[in-house]
Amino acid sequence: MSQLPEEVLADILSRLPVSLLLCLRCVSVSWRALIDGPDFIKLHLNRSIETRTNRGLILREDNHLFAADLDSLHGGGVQPAQIDHHPLWCQDYGIEVWGSCNGLVCLSNSLDTLTLWNPSTRRSRRLPYASIEFQYPSRNHEIRIYGFGLDSVSQDYKVVRIVKMKSVDDDSFDYEVKVYSLRSKSWHRAERFPRYQSLKRTAGVLASNALHWVVTEESEIRMAGLIVAFDLGRESFRLVPQPECSDKNFYLILQSLGGCLSLLCNYFLDRVDVWVMRDYGVKESWSKVFSVAQSSVIRPFQYVRLVAYSRNGGEVLMEEDNLVPLDGGVESDGKKQQEQEEKNM
Repeated sequence: MSQLPEEVLADILSRLPVSLLLCLRCVSVSWRALIDGPDFIKLHLNRSIETRTNRGLILREDNHLFAADLDSLHGGGVQPAQIDHHPLWCQDYGIEVWGSCNGLVCLSNSLDTLTLWNPSTRRSRRLPYASIEFQYPSRNHEIRIYGFGLDSVSQDYKVVRIVKMKSVDDDSFDYEVKVYSLRSKSWHRAERFPRYQSLKRTAGVLASNALHWVVTEESEIRMAGLIVAFDLGRESFRLVPQPECSDKNFYLILQSLGGCLSLLCNYFLDRVDVWVMRDYGVKESWSKVFSVAQSSVIRPFQYVRLVAYSRNGGEVLMEEDNLVPLDGGVESDGKKQQEQEEKNM
């Protein structure tokens, strides 16, 4: 192996799982430099995306995290294993998972400590504290929401923080947006969030170089709302067109599926429709890829979330209280659409 050209060796090593690569770093100084190099990391990431390998899932329960191998979905089930320690582990404080990208996970705890963490290498970086700068009445309620992703334009990982300050005395409110750049290791102010009454407290969904949230012009989010996007390159907000649904009486959940923006329309006690936007920003490119009827699952569901396709594209992993792989109960025409969508992706 030592006689192989570096590009050939890199090509061979890029086909191996991360766990084995971490062991191979100890072979020699040159192997460690190769595996730790930015060119090899990019090569390994691209190959993993193309082959749908090295895919993991991080699950949260209070202050405990669990890891699962998504490739095992093809075998009919996923067995999560508890992660003994993570950077924000503390028995007294719960944690939030605010997104993942290229193997990096963004975590926070109830003390608003933010950390970027690589579960494979167990390395982490704690982000500096970012103060809230805008002035607001002293009596207020504060809500913080985050999103995390790679800006493909600048090749810089960014964390976006949206803070909503709402007065407890009346209906007045305001937003502040800050962005952390991993390259510059600092926070800076960004364009103010649009003045929508309600912002769903979920992690920003990464797709097409933008983070996405659900908002409404009313004080509470109960049913379908609008989709607002934060462009990581321009650092500006915009609305994303939604598909034409004949029945608007559903609960909207945003997802990222195969790198495309997708949405899950939950018609309570009836069905769940899953839509995918093939051509980002083009309303006509929305396609309903499949539906899951209530009668097709073990028990009626109120909350369900799409997690991922299996490696071969024949099964879908959905979350309903716990993780359950659904390989049946998909409407026949929806299943064909799903299979065609997988080919297009």
